[in-house]
Amino acid sequence: MKIGILGGTGLIGKSFIKTASLKGHRFRVFSRQNSLPAELSSFPELEFVSCILPQTADLEGLDAIVNLVGEPIAGVRWTEERKRLIQTSRIDFTRGLVARVLDLKSPPKVFVNASAVGYYGMSEEHHLPYNENTAPGNDFLAKICVDWENQILPLQSTGIRSLVLRTGIVLTPEGGALEKMIPPFLLGVGGSIASGKQGMSWIHIADFISAMLHLMQLDSASGAFNLVSPQPVSNEEFSKSLAKSLHRPNFFKVPSFAIQALYGEGAVVVTKGQYVLPERLLSSGYEFQFQNLEKALANLLEKQ
Repeated sequence: MKIGILGGTGLIGKSFIKTASLKGHRFRVFSRQNSLPAELSSFPELEFVSCILPQTADLEGLDAIVNLVGEPIAGVRWTEERKRLIQTSRIDFTRGLVARVLDLKSPPKVFVNASAVGYYGMSEEHHLPYNENTAPGNDFLAKICVDWENQILPLQSTGIRSLVLRTGIVLTPEGGALEKMIPPFLLGVGGSIASGKQGMSWIHIADFISAMLHLMQLDSASGAFNLVSPQPVSNEEFSKSLAKSLHRPNFFKVPSFAIQALYGEGAVVVTKGQYVLPERLLSSGYEFQFQNLEKALANLLEKQ
């Protein structure tokens, strides 16, 4: 496939391009940066377009469009300005992108849009796992996800197959949540956060990329899919597994007030969570490489 990707210079986007290119897929990368990252510059037939939002002409000739654009949510203080950026980078950007796709003379066969398991709302407690049929939550992140997903609804009447990826915590030592968690554990001061009961719906980055490609190439797949492992865990369980994988203790516990002092309202990203299952992904025939957290961490941290 010839894939147009927005957000392709981010952590997940770069990994997706590297893996999919080796499988014969070609890319047109759209980015606010002036040039490709050095690690992507050696890939053959990789087109690059520097822009804030692609023009309609830039989107012609693509078999698929993947939109992974969104300002970071975790690890930042949610000022009013930050919350506006979180919203506009997802909702307004996607609305503008879809408007251009609707004007294409040769539209793509499939349009893939990011979303998040935050769609289901956040909780400090253990609860029965959510699936794709669960109603959305009503907190800030849930409302963002609902509005974000709604922006691609106009594509449904065009014949363009649309996919929404409700993504959990993508595990890779190269960035994201896992990269931030490793140093304290290596120093022997790692541990669970807040109650420790909050759900962590995670996915190994290799499964994220494989599942995404699987759905893109499966003509019968459309709508929302939870991209998470079938085995979500509590924050306490995750901490124990990470400590075990790194051969470090798990004695400490970080109280909620300490996280709130750092991130304010944004603390909910780590003090709360949700347990989510990938029911539609499993029903589509996808087979996970890493269902078990300890096996996933062992694979990811073998060089630590």
